Amino acid sequence: MSDRPDVIVVGGGLGGLLVACEVLRRGGRPLLLEAGPNPGGVAATIHDQGYVLEPAAGSFLLPHSHLTPILESARATTVPAAAAHRRYVYNRDTLFELAGPAAAATRLVTTRGKLRLLREPWVSTPPGSADESLLAFLERRLGPEVGRLGATLMAHGVFAGDPAQLSARAAYPRFVALEDGSGSMVRGGIERRRSRPEGTPRATVHVAPNGMAGLAAELAAHLGDDFRADWPVESVQHDGDEWAVVGAGEERAASVVVALAPAQAARVVPARLAAILDEAHAAPVAVVGLGGHAADLPVPSGFGALTGPDTDLHILGLLFESSYAPGRSPARHRLLKGIFGGAADPSVLGLSDDDLVELATEEAGRMLDVPLLPSWTRVVRHEAGIPQYHLGHGAWLERLDGLGAELPGLHLAGWGYRGIGVSSLAEDAALIAQRVLTRR
Repeated sequence: MSDRPDVIVVGGGLGGLLVACEVLRRGGRPLLLEAGPNPGGVAATIHDQGYVLEPAAGSFLLPHSHLTPILESARATTVPAAAAHRRYVYNRDTLFELAGPAAAATRLVTTRGKLRLLREPWVSTPPGSADESLLAFLERRLGPEVGRLGATLMAHGVFAGDPAQLSARAAYPRFVALEDGSGSMVRGGIERRRSRPEGTPRATVHVAPNGMAGLAAELAAHLGDDFRADWPVESVQHDGDEWAVVGAGEERAASVVVALAPAQAARVVPARLAAILDEAHAAPVAVVGLGGHAADLPVPSGFGALTGPDTDLHILGLLFESSYAPGRSPARHRLLKGIFGGAADPSVLGLSDDDLVELATEEAGRMLDVPLLPSWTRVVRHEAGIPQYHLGHGAWLERLDGLGAELPGLHLAGWGYRGIGVSSLAEDAALIAQRVLTRR
């Protein structure tokens, strides 16, 4: 029997780890090659002076049909987030809470906007194009006021993006599918809820108590010797019926998964695929952590706040880290995390770290309507940025898939393709694992 793996996974970020762990869960043998000393990629949790700052995604929804089995098989540790159902929106110089039935009475939306929203099930206006922007889609379905508000919040909260540039179908396919299947987001949502098997638990926000880097380490440990750190890859070459992965050495397998950001993947894959990958869009972001004594940094109960379209703030979102995630600040201290830049506001990234901290302190204080006096700060810049699923992203994926048919056994995984959340990565991992193990 050959000791070669069923698949070689290039890249030990969460995308690559989930693919490898899913292949292992299904009875296959993966080999994961990571260029750096540690797994996790951008999920590089910062531990400093008792503060735990997540510079990238810090939470996920469980249970989930694909993510839950992977985490359980790896015996990964997760805990429910506290008060994560309480969320806020800052718009028109006011912080509005959105939690429970009372959210329907919020003054965030005018009476006229609410009345137009109630008409959604009867809206029959067709899309202006096959690939509609998130802004155009939600304004058409929900009306100009609610649509503009919702598109801004959704773009800021996930992509740090511009709702007029993001493709609704690529960025939020489940929302577009509601209209495709039922002619209405409301009717589609009701039908989807009714079709859910009785007793199915509702997904809630969870966190990794040891941080996302700790979660990545648990997934890597589950792979054992089939996770190799400090193994940079220089090229992925098709050689007959198999793939040769060349770098710190050479490894071969019938299938290979390149779980890198498109710009990084383009440096190692065959040239004809690299040319398409180079067309991908991404936008740099900065994360600003603000920590301090509870008296100097009052943090509300809840998950966080997003900024709406009618504000002059640069901050796109403010997460109440120590409120919803246990252990992210020392006792009697608090931690906030602000998000800046992206495609929504790229110019702000020209500020120095000190100026970004000053801006975050001032704007977070305006949002919470209290002066803030942080004693601990940290700025993390993601120059590679957050993928932007702009208009044309679906057609770009189709071109990648078409070329992939000419390169059997080669797969792409990660944030840059079919979903940014951890749950989306798990869904993609399940599809890739099935294809890999069918090929062996």
